[in-house]
Order: sequence, then structure tokens, then C-alpha cells
Amino acid sequence: MLAMRQMLFSLVLLAPLAGMAVAQPADPHQGGDVPDLQVTPGPAPAPKRAPGAQGGPPAQAQAPRAAGRPAPKPPETDDQLLAKLAKAADQRAARPIERELRARWAHTGSPSADLLLKRVDQAMEAHDFDTAHDIAVKLTAIAPNFAEAWHRRATLATQKDDYEDALSSLRRTLTLQPKNFVALAELGSILEEYNDKAHALDAYKQAKAIDPQIEGVGDRIKELTKSVEGQGI
Repeated sequence: MLAMRQMLFSLVLLAPLAGMAVAQPADPHQGGDVPDLQVTPGPAPAPKRAPGAQGGPPAQAQAPRAAGRPAPKPPETDDQLLAKLAKAADQRAARPIERELRARWAHTGSPSADLLLKRVDQAMEAHDFDTAHDIAVKLTAIAPNFAEAWHRRATLATQKDDYEDALSSLRRTLTLQPKNFVALAELGSILEEYNDKAHALDAYKQAKAIDPQIEGVGDRIKELTKSVEGQGI
């Protein structure tokens, strides 16, 4: 069980590193809007006209497209990525999809909320878990519909052995983002701590149904299946 918890904690730490390079658009699966605490910017400056141009609106520059070259494909939706993840043949195929999904879920479109989550992750990487937990609690207060904020709070509560807050935060995470396979695996791990083997097994099975290649979950399913079936459940 300790090894399972350490593995899940490592997965949470790795998630922000995959998403730091490019901010993703807000995910419609995240629930309601997240409040943006940034000061509203002033009006954008008027576009400059070319020297010698007369009045009237400036002409829009059109990038020439090479003849016969197809238009670039739009990025895949979360549902498309989840469908690919469910069919991934092995861990090598699954890992990039896992990273992409979790990087998307770590962005809200609100610069303020994203910045606070980044600070949580930085504190976690520095093993300053008390600071990380304090920031995560504040983040869930100002952005209650940000699923990944609740997920971080749950992970940090587990680290502090505060299982009541961890369970509550995981339930909130999964209400907002039901496909969060890591949160489902963490839920299974905590339910095992409570010796609720039947519900732990159910949580693990849900995680594996979404991500068949999720690390460590298959072994927990095998062990718990024997235990639960032995109890006649």
C-alpha cells in the first residue's frame, strides 16, 4: 500500500511538468467558470497602418497557403484522447496521452488560478508540503470548480494522513472531472486504508477502465478481487 501511495504521489508531481511549456485552453469538462483575479487590462492599442496608407480599416494580412497543402488538423478533444487511451496497446503508447490529458486538466483559462496551481506544484517539488497544502486550500476556495485544484488538495491531505479531507476533496475532483484516472486510483488507495475493500476495488476498476495501462492498479485489482470474493461479496 505504501508503494502504491508513493507511485500515485509521483504521478501527481509529474503532471505539471508536462503542461508548463504551453497553456491549454479551458476544458469544458471542468465544470463552471473559474474566477479570474487578474486586473482587467485596458483597451488594446489601435493597429498600425503601413506608411502612406489612407484612412479606413487596415487590410488583414493573409498568409499564403501552398497549393495542394491540406489545412492543419485541429487538436484532438479530451474525449478523443480518452478513447485513444482506452485502446493504448502498452504503457509506451499510453504515457504521452496520460501526460497530455493531465496537462490540459491543470489549466483553467484563468491566469490567477493557473498561477496558484503552479505554486502548489513548485512547493510540492521542493517537498514543502505544508505550504503546498495551504495554497491548495486557498485555491479551492477561490476556484471551487477547478477539479485539479481539489485533486492537489486531496493528494496533499493524503500526504498529511488527513484522510477525511482527502476523501472529500477526491469526491469533489471526480464530480467535476469523472474521467480523472489518477484520482480514481487514489480513491481506491484511501478506501483500502479504511479497509473498505469492495469500494476500493470498484474505484480501481473504474480507473483501469479509463486507462488500462495505469501503473500499479492491475496488481491491486488482482489482490482485492481475491480478498473480496473470499468474503462472499
